[in-house]
Amino acid sequence: MTTSPCPDQSSLDEGAKVDDQVEIGAGGPSDGRGETANGHADSVGDIDQILEKWTHRQDEFAQREVQAKAEEEEFLKGFRAISRCVIRPAMEAIVQQLRKDGGDGMVSDAESEAMHRPRLILWMSLKGKIAGSPRQDLNPYLQLDLDIPHRRVDVWEGDMWDNLGVSRATAPWELKDISTEGINHRVMGILDRATSHATEF
Repeated sequence: MTTSPCPDQSSLDEGAKVDDQVEIGAGGPSDGRGETANGHADSVGDIDQILEKWTHRQDEFAQREVQAKAEEEEFLKGFRAISRCVIRPAMEAIVQQLRKDGGDGMVSDAESEAMHRPRLILWMSLKGKIAGSPRQDLNPYLQLDLDIPHRRVDVWEGDMWDNLGVSRATAPWELKDISTEGINHRVMGILDRATSHATEF
């Protein structure tokens, strides 16, 4: 039985060098900068993931916009219903009572020019009819501005009379907080402050 001669160390070294070269180049031919063709393919393939994530975010954003729009429309619908059934009737009743007592009042249903949102204002006169257009620096008032983004009703009160008084923002209402009693309570406070100015001289 013939045995194969053992290779000498030099031949083993040469074989190792060849194996190393094959292993290094196993991923594909080098471009001279240590990068392989497959390496380029892998990098370009990442574009798919990037665009897929971006598309997913865009879809989520669009869905949130649709949902927010639907919630805004529902909130606006609720405010209009409360305005028709609660706010305006309460304000009109106050106007009638003021007229019986020698004063005057009017309800202004408009939109804020600055914020483009629904607005209801109860203007009041303690004595006599409101001459011309009512003004915040002349007439007591209760102003309700719909704040759609924050889902609330901002409340402004003014108690100006005889060149005295102030206008101020007060605690806002949620739709569920609005009632005839609440409106009457606010108005009684405004009128009480407005009538007290005559005793401040």
